[in-house]
Formats: sequence, structure tokens, C-alpha cells
Amino acid sequence: MITLSRRRLLTGTAGLLVAGVLAQVLPASLAFASPPLAAAVAPSASFRAISVRLTAFDQPDALLSQRLYSWLHDHFPLLDSQLDTLNTLLQQQPDANGSALLTLLAAQPKALNDLYQALVSGWYLGVVGPLPRPQCIAFENIASYRLVRDSLLPPSYAPGQPDFWTQPPARRAHV
Repeated sequence: MITLSRRRLLTGTAGLLVAGVLAQVLPASLAFASPPLAAAVAPSASFRAISVRLTAFDQPDALLSQRLYSWLHDHFPLLDSQLDTLNTLLQQQPDANGSALLTLLAAQPKALNDLYQALVSGWYLGVVGPLPRPQCIAFENIASYRLVRDSLLPPSYAPGQPDFWTQPPARRAHV
């Protein structure tokens, strides 16, 4: 049985009153989560083709793809035309990789080189943007982790792979 004291009654009444006032004062849009920003922009065919070439995966991670394309869309005003140009350049030089590819890109406009660097950084590091304030867009689903997922864990303070705690343990410890 709950004993109702004056203090408890006044505290409960004040809490309900504050909640009622805040419900009227605050806009309803603050009560709901905003939609993900990445859903606003769909990746282009050139972006998907370049991503397949850069990652060597037939199906690059869809969520990282959305996040990376959304960030690029916000920071590269001529993104689609630059992606088309970069895709054409990479198709014309199918054997170019490593230092040969970097030399080829150095001869291109700076914006195209910056786009390539942002793509590689986004896919393999999960970090995009200039150095004063780079932005992390991914960790556990980056391409460099997917390449070694079966044999190497990413450096962290966690005792297991990313999201290891979401699965039940292989065997239960009896205490």
C-alpha cells in the first residue's frame, strides 16, 4: 500500500503541471526523432560504379554508401558531373592503381583529386572532411574492416568485434 503524504502529493502535482505546460509550449516536432539525413539523397550510378571499383566489393555497404554520398552531396556542389568524370577516367585506365593512379589524378583538376581522396577516406577510414574538423561517418562497416573481418579485429577497447554484445555468448558461464 502506498502512503500519500502532502509532500508526495505536491511533488506529483507539480510534475504533472510542468509536463502539461511543456507539452503546450514546446513544438511537437521536438518530440519526434528527425528522419535520417542520408535518406534525402539517393546515390547515383557513377557513385555506385566508383564505389565498387574502389572497395572491390560487388555490394558495398548500403548504409555507409548513403552516408558517404550524402556528405559528398553537401560538400561538392558539382558532385554528379565530377563523379561522371572520375568514373570515365577510371574506366579509361582500368590497370591504373597505387602510385600510377595517384600520378594520373594529380594531373586532373584539384576538385577531382579532392573528390577521389574523400571517397577513399570515406570508404576505408570512415572519416571525411578537412582536418580541423573531420567528420566520422562509420566505424564497424568500413571497407578496411570488411577486408580483414574474418581474421583481425579493429583496434578498440571492446573485448570483441563491433556489436559483439548484441549476440548471445557461444556458451553460458555457470557461476
